[in-house]
Amino acid sequence: MLTQRSATSGPRVRGARRTVVVPTARLAHPGLVGLTVGLAAFPALVTLLWRGDDYFGPLVVAGLVSGAALGWAVDDPSAELLASTPAGTPLRTGIRVGAVALMAAVGFGGLLAAVAIGPGLPPQVVDRWPEAAAAAATALAVGLIAARRGERAAGAAAVIAGVLGTAMVAGLSFKLRQLPSFLAGSHHDRWWLLALAGLVVALYAGRDPARR
Repeated sequence: MLTQRSATSGPRVRGARRTVVVPTARLAHPGLVGLTVGLAAFPALVTLLWRGDDYFGPLVVAGLVSGAALGWAVDDPSAELLASTPAGTPLRTGIRVGAVALMAAVGFGGLLAAVAIGPGLPPQVVDRWPEAAAAAATALAVGLIAARRGERAAGAAAVIAGVLGTAMVAGLSFKLRQLPSFLAGSHHDRWWLLALAGLVVALYAGRDPARR
């Protein structure tokens, strides 16, 4: 009897988890994510419309803010409603992060496509991905810590922290050469180290609240 119950409970749990994917993704602030990514793309779009030729600054802004937009995923408005379901906090967080990452990637990719069709992508465009990853990981780390502490507006704080955190590191790089900067160079790939550190903190802070 116990074996039969175990065999049937597995598919039921998996089915219950699948049913929360779409509703949870819809709670990931899609409107705010779209607005954030749209504002991030605005400087580059203005440069494109004015037929400018300097896309370095606009693409830096677009990459950072698009990455930091993942901070909107830390808010969990369905926490009380879904507390008794098999979809635990880490799973719901992962669904929201995936949904926001997809929207941000589509928005940033659309901007790059528009620039590519127009004047063409600048050679340093590949350098924007490490910075965007660092901003995203920083936003998730700060936001999940704030959410775990019960802070209000954790998503907004996370987005701000993702942008300002990476900008601060880039600013300090003029004095501390060991830190990564927005300029291409031997230290630029160290943005991935910041992204990895932020991801580790985010995974720790995003674990089930029952685990202290």
